[in-house]
Amino acid sequence: MKRSWIVFLTLVVIGCAAPKERLSFPTTPFSRDNSGEWFDVNRDGKPDFHVMKNSAGQVDRLEYDDNEDGVIDRAYRLSDYANRDVPHFIILLDSIPFQAVLDRWNAGDLRWFGRPQKVIPPFPSITETSFTRLLHAPTLPGVLDEYYDSRTGKVENGIWKRVNGWEEPWEQRVHYHAKMWEGGLSYLHPREWYGAELVRMKRTLDESPDEVTLVYVHSTSGMLSRFGRDGLNETLDGVRQLCLQLLYERHGALKISMLADHGHNLMLSKNVHVGEILSKAGFHVTDSIQSERDVVPELDGLITYAGVHTREPNKVADGMLSRPETQLAMYMEGDRVIVRDAKGSAAVECHDGLVSYEPIDRDVLSYEVVIKKMDTDPTKITDKQWFDATIDHEWPDAPRRIWDAFHRNAISPPEVMLTFVDGFCAGVPSYEKYITMKSTHGGLNQVNSATFVMTMTDRIDHPLRTEDVMEALEPGYIPRGKRPGK
Repeated sequence: MKRSWIVFLTLVVIGCAAPKERLSFPTTPFSRDNSGEWFDVNRDGKPDFHVMKNSAGQVDRLEYDDNEDGVIDRAYRLSDYANRDVPHFIILLDSIPFQAVLDRWNAGDLRWFGRPQKVIPPFPSITETSFTRLLHAPTLPGVLDEYYDSRTGKVENGIWKRVNGWEEPWEQRVHYHAKMWEGGLSYLHPREWYGAELVRMKRTLDESPDEVTLVYVHSTSGMLSRFGRDGLNETLDGVRQLCLQLLYERHGALKISMLADHGHNLMLSKNVHVGEILSKAGFHVTDSIQSERDVVPELDGLITYAGVHTREPNKVADGMLSRPETQLAMYMEGDRVIVRDAKGSAAVECHDGLVSYEPIDRDVLSYEVVIKKMDTDPTKITDKQWFDATIDHEWPDAPRRIWDAFHRNAISPPEVMLTFVDGFCAGVPSYEKYITMKSTHGGLNQVNSATFVMTMTDRIDHPLRTEDVMEALEPGYIPRGKRPGK
């Protein structure tokens, strides 16, 4: 979830009606048969379009009964179109957990795509960090839109900058994304905004002159945050409708790929008031670090991650870990990252480009069995080995993700990074007045992290890090806003 939705609450646009645009394709099949589904596209009570599966259960044939007499008049095979010969439409969704997509695909849905593959984002598991890495955009100044710049000693409010029209570098590389204030509105009326964004994505493709078109839909975050699992199911129903309408109109002459930024925990979540906890622990919550006891929390919109700027990271960790809602506290100590829970600590280090993980007085990430199975020097484990060995672990790809969080993902990262037990989240207390979180994200664990990619191009057949997805989907692709040498 993003802080952008709260912008709405402080703007004069409060009460602005949600857009009413909707896709024209039917939301449900007219009927089903042994080979696929029939649709009544012109809505006259008779089926006229058949989506047919092959013997492997994959959609490969689109059939049209133009005069609705029960006889197919024309048909097109998806496999007849080579990747190089048709447009490639890449849909970036917000907040979709991997397992839900895999379950739906295993049940026979979304079968114009190949099998979904797991994608692990950078940490924290939030949109800006994930899509910055996806599109290889310049490093963000802070982890969150509103961040404390340790170089200037001031809080920088990137939210208002974006409200005024500035786009983050990754946003400049997609063909469509909602405006900042529209994203804020979508948390209050996500169903209405999602329906409109589906239309906008289609329109963007229809008007795009490019071989590859990327669109990002913000409102799916609100769908899951406000409605939980029901919102997730409605989101997948909606994108299914969009894909079918595009395939119908273009006679299958299109390749579609779809992915998301991070997972979601699908749990009702209660806000943890980080500022109050730090105050009770003896810290002075402020907006500028002037003394040892000063702290500047960085909070996003009710997610399972928070940052704290401080001169005493170990003591901040002590204060936060005294509360059972806090899951992990991470901070730099010398040239290593300390990873702590309430019972002990471990360390992540990096030498010669290789990250390592070692318990200090506790195996915080429960990696002992993983490391033993790799049967190699723990200081010589490669990034690929870490990824392959932990892709389904409770803490997927954690050593590299933790290290990069402090060294790569933001110019001014907080000194302490916190995650919270699922069922709890952190954000500005006033946010609770406007939304009850039925699902959220941000943390390091599997459910917060793991998302998906699926494609009609047959180019992806294994799990990936977010940063490797675009090259796999569209080799050699240079996004909008990016030029060689820049």
